[in-house]
Amino acid sequence: MKRHAMMLGLLAVGLCGATFWLLSCTQAVLPGLTAAENAPKGTWTPALGRPPKAGDEYVNPTDGSVLLWIPGGEFLMGSNDGPEDERPEHKVAVGGFWLGKYEVTNRQYARFLKSGRERTPGYWDEEDFNQPDQPVVSVTTYEVEDYCRWAGLRLPTETEWEYAAAGGKQLKYPTATGDISHDLANYMGSGGRDKWADTTSPVGSFPPNPFGLYDICGNAWEWISNSYEPYPGGPSISSGYGLRVMRGGCWHFSDKVCTTHCRHRFASHLRYDFAGFRVALTSPDAREKPPND
Repeated sequence: MKRHAMMLGLLAVGLCGATFWLLSCTQAVLPGLTAAENAPKGTWTPALGRPPKAGDEYVNPTDGSVLLWIPGGEFLMGSNDGPEDERPEHKVAVGGFWLGKYEVTNRQYARFLKSGRERTPGYWDEEDFNQPDQPVVSVTTYEVEDYCRWAGLRLPTETEWEYAAAGGKQLKYPTATGDISHDLANYMGSGGRDKWADTTSPVGSFPPNPFGLYDICGNAWEWISNSYEPYPGGPSISSGYGLRVMRGGCWHFSDKVCTTHCRHRFASHLRYDFAGFRVALTSPDAREKPPND
C-alpha cells in the first residue's frame, strides 16, 4: 500500500514538473484576451493600438526578423577628423523606424531560397560561413534587395544606420560601451565558431549597443540603401558608377573601419565573403520596397 502511494506521489510530482516545463518553454495563451494582449512582453503589433516605443520588438512574419523600434531624434553625422568622405560633421534629424536586432542569418536566407528564389550566395557550401546562425555573406545588393522585396522590408538608409549605431550617445564605436575590444565585437579575427577564428560569429555573440542592436560593429559589413556619394557641402569623392555604401566593419578588417561614422564603398554587383546586411522597416502597415540607387 505504501509502495502504491509512493508511486502515485512520484507520478504527481512528475506530472507537475512536466507541466511546469511545458509552460516555461511555451508562451501561455490566456482565454478572453486578444492576440495583442497575449503577445510576449516587449513585442509590438499594430493590434496594440498605440505607437511603438523604445524597446519594442516587431517580428516580421515572412522571414522571422526581429526588428527594434529606434525612436527618432537628432545627432551629429560624420566626422571632421576622419577621411574626406566622412566630412563635414553635420546635424541630422531622423524619424523613428524599425531596424533589425541582428544581421540576417543563413537560416533566414534559406527560407528565402525555399520560396523559389535562385539567389544562392557565394560560400553557401563553405563550413566556415554557412552555419545557420551566422550572418549570410557574399550577397550582392541585387540579391539583398530581392530578399527585402520578398520579406516586405528594406535596407536602412545611411543616416538611419549611423544614428542607430551611435546608440543615442554619439558613440565612437557602435558597441555596448562605445569602445572597441575583442570582447565587444568581431573584428580582425576575434569571432567565429571558435575563439579567434578568422570568420563570422553567430549573430548575438557580443553585447548589444545601447539601442539593443547586435553586431552592428564588426562581424559582417552591412549593405546600405545609399549609393556612395559625398555628404552635402563635403569635399568631392570618387564615387563611381555602381558603388554602394557599406557600414560597420567586419570580421577580417581592423578596428579602424569599425567606427560609427566610417563609410566604405564596394561594387554593388559583386560578392564578398565579408558582405552581409541588416533589414529595416518604416511601418508594418506599409509593405515596403527597397529604394533605388
